[in-house]
Amino acid sequence: MELFAETTLQDEFRRSLIAKGSPWRATAVIFVVTAVLVVVLKPILDGEVSSGMLFMLGITLVGARAGLMPALASAILASAIFNFFLADPVLTFRMSHGEDLAPPIIFTACAVVSGLLAGRLKDKTHQLGQTNLQLESLLETSRMLQAAADVPAIEAALVATVPGRLGFRLSLYVLLDGVIQALPASDCSKSTLQMAQRAIHSEDMLQQGDYLAFRLDGSRSCVGALVIENAGVAQVDRAFLEALASLVGLALERARFASIVAEAEANQRTEELKSALLSSVSHDLRTPLTAISASASSLIEFGTQLDFETSTALLQGIVEECDRLNRFTANLLELSRLQADGPAITGQALCVNDVIRSAIQRLRPRFPGREIMVDSRDPEILVHAESALFELALANVVQNALIYSPPDSAVVIRNTRQDRRCILTVTDQGLGIPQADKERVFERFYRVKRGESSPQGSGLGLAIAKGFVEAFAGKIRLTSPSENGRGTTVTIDLPILAEAQG
Repeated sequence: MELFAETTLQDEFRRSLIAKGSPWRATAVIFVVTAVLVVVLKPILDGEVSSGMLFMLGITLVGARAGLMPALASAILASAIFNFFLADPVLTFRMSHGEDLAPPIIFTACAVVSGLLAGRLKDKTHQLGQTNLQLESLLETSRMLQAAADVPAIEAALVATVPGRLGFRLSLYVLLDGVIQALPASDCSKSTLQMAQRAIHSEDMLQQGDYLAFRLDGSRSCVGALVIENAGVAQVDRAFLEALASLVGLALERARFASIVAEAEANQRTEELKSALLSSVSHDLRTPLTAISASASSLIEFGTQLDFETSTALLQGIVEECDRLNRFTANLLELSRLQADGPAITGQALCVNDVIRSAIQRLRPRFPGREIMVDSRDPEILVHAESALFELALANVVQNALIYSPPDSAVVIRNTRQDRRCILTVTDQGLGIPQADKERVFERFYRVKRGESSPQGSGLGLAIAKGFVEAFAGKIRLTSPSENGRGTTVTIDLPILAEAQG
């Protein structure tokens, strides 16, 4: 993709340097005013010298305002008027004496001096304006490059600032594993690519026709090359181009270092997750497997010697531990599905009260005698979600409330409608969660540190609940303490199905 400036540097300065209106019109106005003043003031002027000085003033003003050529034309016309109307004999052209040549020579000298000085002043103004424009462009580019986090952002910053301001095209090439590669917005022609390859092996600027190439150096090594087209037409200084190349080189190196750091941090997080997963899986699998192995070994070795009640208790223990393994495996699978970068999880219209009843029925066998109160003020709230995942997420939240609260306390589930949102809360009367752990309880495998006698979960329940809620455009939050200075409330906020909002 090739990007050119909409207006060149010369056009921008031409608008600022050319006076409003034609220079010849300004010449005519100044000259007429001067001639009128000479005629009006002639009776009170002291001879030809005073009249000539007025003409000199007018010619100088024309040169300063309109330039050299209008000033010379004014000098010629002023010489003719002075000779014919003011110099004796009046109304007669005379060039027979040396003094007759003095006014034309003096007027011409005034025109040349004023015109040349005005031209030099405009040239200096042009140079200062160009330098100022380059500095502004360099400053803006520096700011945008500092905010660029990666190589595409660096290229976008260059395209947005330098070409549009200064009127030349930039092509950026990065050096990866010793191979030069052109970025998408750069010139991919063979000649330009070869020039970039030569630049990375050169210590100085390379020039070929209207192309300039700079080696881009970071603080340690070469990181690429910068090829500039139309630099001569844009009339930019070499110092500006060298400063621009230095900024781009440092920005590319910073982006490369940032990528390396991000990759290292990702690898570290991956290793931490693997360690946490192995630790959690090994602990949560070893405990039920040990219990199953012990019960099965006892039945095999002493089966005929055990009474009916003991055998039944051992078999019941095996069933419960198998159920525990099944739940743990289901949690792992659902968590993997929520965090996989695969197709979005589809859902259907669900009645929230039906999901609450299913989750409670799922937990009843494991928590017989525990009081679970349901406060549903709107029995017909519908949400869009997946049934199995919603039930598992809610069951995990309620299970945590049951595990970490006294056996004689009640767990309260409330379901209300607020501003087209379903607000589902689960409140327990436990010890609560420390302030330092509130933000981390939704992380995978994170467990709140409690006393040795306190039960320890797998660290997956709230992570699954969070993944489910976010998968269906909802929010989840935790409040602790919740009531009477103790307990915890987990709030699940889901959008109500559009068809059910009326």
